Amino acid sequence: MLHFTIDGFRGFRSRFDDAHLIQEVLEDAPAQLGLRRAMPAFVLPYYNGVVPEDCGISAFVFLAGGHFTLHTFSFRETYFADLVAPDDFDPAKLRALLEAVFPCAVTSVKAVERQDLKDSEPDVDNDFGPHLFLNVDAYQGPRSLDALFELFDRLPADIGMTPIMRPYVIRDTVGGKPVLSAMTMIAESHVSLHVFPDEERAYFDIFSCRFFDRTFVVPRLRAQFPGGSVQEALIARGSRYRYLRTERADEHAKSRTWLPQR
Repeated sequence: MLHFTIDGFRGFRSRFDDAHLIQEVLEDAPAQLGLRRAMPAFVLPYYNGVVPEDCGISAFVFLAGGHFTLHTFSFRETYFADLVAPDDFDPAKLRALLEAVFPCAVTSVKAVERQDLKDSEPDVDNDFGPHLFLNVDAYQGPRSLDALFELFDRLPADIGMTPIMRPYVIRDTVGGKPVLSAMTMIAESHVSLHVFPDEERAYFDIFSCRFFDRTFVVPRLRAQFPGGSVQEALIARGSRYRYLRTERADEHAKSRTWLPQR
């Protein structure tokens, strides 16, 4: 399972707010990489959040046994993309495609096999947020569509996150073998799971623009995904973001002018 991430800063708000462009990227990029989409792209504009800076567009598409997510934060002038798939793809080609669509002053890219991920504890003062990965062997957790839906429907609130959609759960195949995938978009970014029942393996991740207590979240997650060995990794996204961000206080205020003034 190769996991590609790209973090872009100081980009163009017009690009980050373009839902049509984001849908086109999600639907065309997998084909250009030789990957099969398992669904149409799902694009969710989010502009009435509790924290104005968190507003933007969250979007994803399931691939066969993986996913491609895009999170744009237009007020922050930044975006984050993840593509994970069991089939080989060219990360350099994906980087070039995304940098052409979303040109930014600064980008940070990583492509690594899931089992090779290592901790890089995020810096609360400087980084954008944490991205947590769990790779579960001898997986004995939920493996039906109904069970996964019920789990993902309650999971964000259980770990202190804010869901902004109901879960999306599908069944597909990879190499003729079944795979179940679940995704929920949260105000903080996303939560996903891919279960390969025949191999008794599962891959979970949660990306958040809000820092969370690892000692609180991880035990609750492990309880939901019982199995044998669990490989855990927590990495930083948006390294040195606090130095790169552009303040937009006036625009934040303008975005809520339709609300009653207090």
